[in-house]
Amino acid sequence: DYIASISSEAAKTFLQVFPTLAPKIIEIENILSSSFVRHRAEEFKATELLTDKKCLNLLSVGRFCEAKNYDNVPDICNKALELLKDENIDIKWYIIGFGADENLIRQKIAEAGMQEHVIILGKKENPYPYIKACDIYVQPSRYEGKSVTVREAQMLCKPVVVTNYPTASSQIKNGVDGVIVPMDNEGCAKGLADFILDEAKQSLIVEYLKTHDYGNVNEVNK
Repeated sequence: DYIASISSEAAKTFLQVFPTLAPKIIEIENILSSSFVRHRAEEFKATELLTDKKCLNLLSVGRFCEAKNYDNVPDICNKALELLKDENIDIKWYIIGFGADENLIRQKIAEAGMQEHVIILGKKENPYPYIKACDIYVQPSRYEGKSVTVREAQMLCKPVVVTNYPTASSQIKNGVDGVIVPMDNEGCAKGLADFILDEAKQSLIVEYLKTHDYGNVNEVNK
């Protein structure tokens, strides 16, 4: 009777292939509860991210697959470190998840010499304490329908950086509740490094997130 889309952008893409199904499309977003996310974030301390106070901790969460673009994280991290070296800023970029591309990601980490900077934490039943413990949440995807983890990071008032995948602007108000950076590795690294150096912008985004509720439990009524 109906075809449920998680976002208007996802629906547009779907209807490019199946235009005759337009009358059946309804939008039901991924249902997220801010109170649930915040409660689970308090269940334990993510000690892996809390041991080195001199290091800026980045975090990404998702499947190890082409869409998430984690195979390019080592090169992006390497380029960002190069841009930040004069500021004596060190980075550790943690990745939570699992999937078919894990060996490829590990290979790319080794090729870039990023073993000390890009750390795979693997599958976690509860990722929220890790999101709470990170300094910046990064979604470096090639494409997304509507990223759940971006919303969850915003619920935990974390500065969010996303690449400019086709649906990015439908989820992030650039410079207001997150930052959108170019998709290519060099542009992504530059945008990420600039944001790391702009502590004032980070603070403004955090303050904005504190005053907005990104939950949407009313979607269940649909």
